[in-house]
Amino acid sequence: MLFSRTIFRNERAETAITHMIFFIAAVILAMGVVSVLSTNVQSISGATLAGSKVMSDQLRTDITIINDPNEVPYINNESYMFYVKNTGRSELNIDYVNVILDGILIQSNNQAVTILEGGAVWRPGDVLGINVTINQLSSGDHSVRVVSENGKSDAMNFISP
Repeated sequence: MLFSRTIFRNERAETAITHMIFFIAAVILAMGVVSVLSTNVQSISGATLAGSKVMSDQLRTDITIINDPNEVPYINNESYMFYVKNTGRSELNIDYVNVILDGILIQSNNQAVTILEGGAVWRPGDVLGINVTINQLSSGDHSVRVVSENGKSDAMNFISP
């Protein structure tokens, strides 16, 4: 009788130990899953925050080319002058303004960008003068697109004499 009680107690102890091992393994596995999911959620949250900042900047930014499409100045037989107004609500950096003329990106060494009112920051309401040095375009229709630092742009078709 004593022998049967000892076997019964050992079986209960073995069952408890087995359950405890499975429980510890499940907790360790759950911690690993939570760690991986937490990293992914943080990554997605960071990307969403960055995307919303870019979208917010784009919504506050607007630019408008204010040249007369029939009278784009060609100065000293070497450069075209385009005038672009900051019609948005955010300040822009003039170092990152790009000009695309007839589908071709104008290199920064072929363009001079100045704020007509002076200053280093392109504030709302300020007009930017962009002097693009190129050979005179053939007579007829042409297009220019000016792109701001965050991708906001304006385009204009114009006639070259």
